[in-house]
Formats: sequence, C-alpha cells, structure tokens
Amino acid sequence: MNKKIAAIGAIVLIFVGGFFLFEQFKHAGNENKTVRIANLPIAEGLPLYMAIEKGYFKDAGIDVEYVRFEAPNQIIDAIMAGKVDMVSPSGAMGISAVADSKNPGKLKIYAASGGSKTNPLDGLFVRNDSDIYSIEQLKGKKLGILPGIQWRTIATEILSKHGLKAVQDVTLVELAPGLHSTALSSGEIDAVLTLEPNATIIREKKLGREITPTPTEGISDPFYAGAGIINVDFLNKNPELAKTVLSILDRTNKEARDNPDEARKYLKNYTPLTDDLLSKVNLPQIKMWNEINDSDIEAIQNFYHIFYKNGVVQSELDFKKLLYKD
Repeated sequence: MNKKIAAIGAIVLIFVGGFFLFEQFKHAGNENKTVRIANLPIAEGLPLYMAIEKGYFKDAGIDVEYVRFEAPNQIIDAIMAGKVDMVSPSGAMGISAVADSKNPGKLKIYAASGGSKTNPLDGLFVRNDSDIYSIEQLKGKKLGILPGIQWRTIATEILSKHGLKAVQDVTLVELAPGLHSTALSSGEIDAVLTLEPNATIIREKKLGREITPTPTEGISDPFYAGAGIINVDFLNKNPELAKTVLSILDRTNKEARDNPDEARKYLKNYTPLTDDLLSKVNLPQIKMWNEINDSDIEAIQNFYHIFYKNGVVQSELDFKKLLYKD
C-alpha cells in the first residue's frame, strides 16, 4: 500500500513539475517586446525618428509605442511613474537630476544632447518690430520659455547674468514648443528663449529677430539641456530588450553624425519643420552613454550647479550616479 501511494505521489510530482516546465517554455518565447518611448517634438529626438522610419525596431521584432508630450516636466513625471519606459534624447537633463534627488533610483540617463557656441541649438528672439536689442532691455517684458523647472531655472540664470531677476523684472511665460513662434509673432510675448527647430523656423520665416544665438553659453559649453532617459524598473525587468533598443538608438545617432544632410529629412512629421527648412536646421550634438567623456561630465555638472545656486535643490547634483552603464 505504501509503495502504491509512493508511486502515485511520484507520478503527481512528475506531472506537476512537467506542467511548470511547460509553462516556462511556453512563455520563454513571449518575452515583452513592447517599449513605450516618450518624446518632445524637437530636434533632439532625431535618433528615435530615424529608428522608427528606417524600420530598425521592426527588424528587431520590437513594437514601439511612440508617446508625444508637449512639456519636459510631463515627460519626467511619466518616466518616474513608469507610465513610459524610455525617453528619446529629447528629455530634460536638469529635471531628471532634480526628480532623482527627491525620489532616487528610478531612472538612468543613457544620452546627453544639446548644442554649443559653434553649433547653437538655442536662441533668444524678439519680435521684428521690437525695440529690444539686448537681454538687459527685457526688463518689464514677457519672456516665453519651455514649461517646467528646468527652463525656469535656465532663464533665471541667464537673466541674472545681465542684472535682471525673473518674476520681479521679467515675466516668464511657459509655452509648449509648438507655440513659441506663433506666440512671439502675435505679440503674446515680447521675447522667447527657444530650441531647434523653433530657432530655425523663427529665423528663416522672419517671425522674429535674434538678439543672441547662444544665451546658454555662459552656463556651460557645450550645453546639454537634453537627456535620453530609461526607467530603472523597466531596465531590470527587460535587460535584453532595453539593451537592444539602446543599441538601435546608438546606431541611428552615429548614422546622423556621419551623414547629417540625409538625417535631417527624418525631422519631418515629428517636428514643425517643412521641406524648405530641413536643410537649414542645426542638428543637436548627442553623446551616448559609451561616448560621454570627462569634458562632457564637467559641462553637465556646470549645468547642474545652477539648480543648487538658484535654490531648486538643497545639495549639488551628481551626474555620474545617474549615468547608465551597460
């Protein structure tokens, strides 16, 4: 009797074990292949645009859910909450660090994007009929900026270098990137601190007059305002998927660098640029995690310092602890 019970028990164990092995095998080929990637419709999203349009994600069997946002702070809220898995290099470098300082361990930065004195990506424009010819003359005026604490802090720092105080001397008006040129030309604002492709649109369509091409130069040069960001929980749960996506973005970034004229066409449909303006826009300088050097880190730390200087955070921010490592 005992032998019969033992035999039945052994059969049951074999069956149960086989069932679990079957379930594991069945799901092994059904690994998560979907990634939600957030993006701000600006030039820094170029590696993502190229990867989608060239079919690189599709070739790798990856389903990309493209999630467009109109404000940098909304993107950071989404990545911190796990509502998106990654952000193209159009994410906000400063807000990322500020968010991590308040709720650490939820994100990593895999790319730094921005411009420099020789390749400006930002500009400060006034209306064509304006009597403003210098930053000092913005006193009592309205200055348009991107929404969120990053560009409020950047604008505050720029104004302070010219003897002006944000709010007290200059009213900061937060606007989605797609509204910058129309708000300026309509007179809703007196000036705008903006990024590509808006800088090219305003300049080439003569919607405004540029009073300084690189207002952020005094903060750091190069100036990496943009960041590619990945959610740590997504990274830990899907290491191979994350690695593949990052390798694709690294590939398209190198392609854009090697052939910028060809790459510019991929800005169409993802930004407000029209065919006649594609060849005129300045492309961002994007450094992936495997390219970021000590000079880049120093530039980012100089940028991070203004958040401490202006009281946004209570201690200095550290880029190195946020940098993704494969």
